[in-house]
Amino acid sequence: MGMFGYMTTNYDTVEMTDEQTIEAEGDDMLGLLFHFLDEWLFLFSAEPFFIARKVIITEFDKENFKIKAKGYGEEFDISKHPQGTEVKAITYSNMQVFDKEGQHELFVIIDI
Repeated sequence: MGMFGYMTTNYDTVEMTDEQTIEAEGDDMLGLLFHFLDEWLFLFSAEPFFIARKVIITEFDKENFKIKAKGYGEEFDISKHPQGTEVKAITYSNMQVFDKEGQHELFVIIDI
């Protein structure tokens, strides 16, 4: 959700009228996180130019590094959604995943 917050300066204008589903996989947890975010960035950058207001993970296989998720939002419309900062790419630079009992944190630097 943080990445989408960069893309429009007023996230409250995004309505949940459409639904998109993504699937991603990686060789490890960092690769999975990279590909997960990259799938959402692709949906925003190419048709249908989808911006999600809410993302729900529907399947998460931590052993085989696979994930499926649904995003609820709508097509990005510059007349409705004030343009924020363009996200050019997801990076591995300083990417971190901390997965401890009761505490899960992710750190990702995106190229803007």
